[in-house]
Amino acid sequence: MVTIKKIEIKGFFGKGDFEWNLDPVVNILGGKNGSGKSTIFKMCYAMLSDKNLLASMEGSVKKIFKEMTLTFSNNWTLYWPYDSEMLRLAYDGNKPMAYIDSILVRDEKGQKQKLEELQKQVSCYLINSFEQHLDKAIQYAQQPRSISLNNPTMLDIMIYDQINLRNKYFSETMENLIDSSDEMDRKRKEYAEIYKKTYSILEKFLKTYDKPFKSSFEFSKDGEKFGYEHLSMGEKQILLLSLMVGNVNQKPCVFFMDEPDLSMHIDWKEILIKQLHELNPNMQIIVSTHAPSVITGWKDRVEEVNHLTIKK
Repeated sequence: MVTIKKIEIKGFFGKGDFEWNLDPVVNILGGKNGSGKSTIFKMCYAMLSDKNLLASMEGSVKKIFKEMTLTFSNNWTLYWPYDSEMLRLAYDGNKPMAYIDSILVRDEKGQKQKLEELQKQVSCYLINSFEQHLDKAIQYAQQPRSISLNNPTMLDIMIYDQINLRNKYFSETMENLIDSSDEMDRKRKEYAEIYKKTYSILEKFLKTYDKPFKSSFEFSKDGEKFGYEHLSMGEKQILLLSLMVGNVNQKPCVFFMDEPDLSMHIDWKEILIKQLHELNPNMQIIVSTHAPSVITGWKDRVEEVNHLTIKK
């Protein structure tokens, strides 16, 4: 399992150099509003997985950093320098991807490698349902979908897509194994175990609703049935997190969670990380939060942005 071992940012917002040595399992980043927690998460995720997000950040990188390096547990590195000349050429020549292509990947021997080779070893995810870029919202709105929700929120649609992704994974896997009944049975049991864990998490958080939950995530209470779109904001957040982590199918991954505990009761915050880790014990969790209750049981994994930034 390849995880992120260290995040280094030189010239972080002009304040100094940021350096964070990471635990392979759970990491919690605190800091005041505007300290840069969300920016750090976005840059890491963008470098590893999302060129569109990376492109949207190009215009502001001069204010954010001079250079950024991710070091992985296999001693590969991902390096993104701020190159003012390359940035000028990118915009003057109307080639916005030129600056992105300045990202360098080196293996444990210092040899250059393609980003795709690193991505084969490290799967990276980011969750922040409270901040979605406009282009993402437009993309969601333009996609044809048979969604039967009235005036759905972005969070509703994200849950809807995760449910569809969950069903797609299962059906495609079963179709590919149709000629191998033994393997199909094994895979079906594997999925069943993951689904049981997902339902178990929901039972711990959504105690006021009747059990069991349906695979379409319809709920019932006092004999009345309703869809997930009628859940509270905090309940939807729990459902989305459970689906996203569950859909990784317990594969090794790095999961950035930017304030996932917003809108949640203090009792939920205290068990959130533990429950998500149990759903996928092969996941490196990197969380930002303002809530002291989230660090329950993980105090030795907590760092503050200002403590990790060496001022110059």
